[in-house]
Amino acid sequence: MRYYPLLKPLLLAGLFIKEQLKEPVALFWIVISPAVTFYLIAYARVGEGTLSQRYLDNTSWFYAFVSSSVALFGLAFYIVGRRESGFLRSFVYTRRTKTIFLLGQFFAYSVMSVIYCSAFYVFTRNYFGVMDVTEFFVVLGRFYICFLLFSVPSLLLTLIPMGFQNTNTVFSIFSFLMLVLGVVSANASHRVFEVIRYFNPMWWANQIMSLGVAECAFLVRVVVCLFVISFLMLIRFLLINPVWSRY
Repeated sequence: MRYYPLLKPLLLAGLFIKEQLKEPVALFWIVISPAVTFYLIAYARVGEGTLSQRYLDNTSWFYAFVSSSVALFGLAFYIVGRRESGFLRSFVYTRRTKTIFLLGQFFAYSVMSVIYCSAFYVFTRNYFGVMDVTEFFVVLGRFYICFLLFSVPSLLLTLIPMGFQNTNTVFSIFSFLMLVLGVVSANASHRVFEVIRYFNPMWWANQIMSLGVAECAFLVRVVVCLFVISFLMLIRFLLINPVWSRY
């Protein structure tokens, strides 16, 4: 029985995963929509003769976007949703229960990130030839590091006392700005954009997807350290009372 508390986050994660798998709309917006966009862009590039034959050269930005969506609209957004529904105030109000809840949430979306990455790989890899198992696990490892990278600002944003709708708006704007500034700065030579890219998580995620984990070893260590710090901060300062509540 003394080991049972160690299993509670995993059991809770299982419930969260089942909940997510019952929502096919999330799969559409996070995976299928970027996959369709990829094929549209790839079709246009084929006509221009500018499409690279290297898989990750063409999909790194898409993987970065998908990982950011999982962190923002999965991991973080559902923390806010459960706070605003009153779930946290009713069941998660001690350090122990906060830890169990947040670990369960993290484990659940770690699994979901693997599912989303796998789905996107299956949907897009055949365009460049036969799938490769080794390549798949390489992509999966890079993708998960990107997920941890985006989890840092995502978790910190949940500490801001915002309602459900306002959070959705802020997350959407944040995601859009990261993507636009990342794509623009990638092809711009102006010094302003060179500075902006260093503060853009989307650009760093693209570097991880393109270059690899070993080549970005220092960045990966920084990401892991920042994630641990942000997670511990969330355990300490997690808001449990809904913003709409006056009590």
